Amino acid sequence: MNLQIALLICNFLFIGSIIPLTAFAQVPSPSSLLQQVTSRYQDPIVASFVHTSTSEYWEGSQSVTGSIQLHQNQYRIETLTEIITGIDNEAWIYRPQENQVLITTIDAEGLAYSPGTLLRSYEEFFDARTSDYEILNGIPHFRLELYPTQTDFSISTLTLWIRESDRMITKMVTMNQSSTRTEITLSNILVGIALPPETFEFSPPEGVEVIDLRS
Repeated sequence: MNLQIALLICNFLFIGSIIPLTAFAQVPSPSSLLQQVTSRYQDPIVASFVHTSTSEYWEGSQSVTGSIQLHQNQYRIETLTEIITGIDNEAWIYRPQENQVLITTIDAEGLAYSPGTLLRSYEEFFDARTSDYEILNGIPHFRLELYPTQTDFSISTLTLWIRESDRMITKMVTMNQSSTRTEITLSNILVGIALPPETFEFSPPEGVEVIDLRS
């Protein structure tokens, strides 16, 4: 799993049938719903995720499961093969099987994938175009369609499924300029729990190769 894919991992829920119910619900305007979502992500959040990518250029799909801990501009992502910790535009990527740690900085577009930025700063990178009401796996949701503010942005479309009861994002689908579809779903979402500062700190184990790619 590369860094850009990992940074996408933040929000989202179960894959299932979707039933439009626009006529039966009061749907907030796209801009209002986007503001409600971004304000919701100021508290610490913990969740499990499933990340799946498909493309017309390869057969089948690629899936990764793991957990995420998030607080404002800090995040920690753990999968079977990697631990990624990030603060602002700096990320540490630990790969135990390779006995290696990469330290890197993230450029402006890469920050748009960062959980700390993505969940709190949608308005900086995307325009909210349409909002609708749907039932996703039996739970009322709003669906929000977002488009990048920059024409050369790698993401071409971003769709969020937002739980009506608490305005938490439970599913996210992106399409990029290379026709790769990425779906991220979240489960076991906990909000407002205390996360100690060391959650987002990383100290390389003794004997691990450290590769510093920061510019």
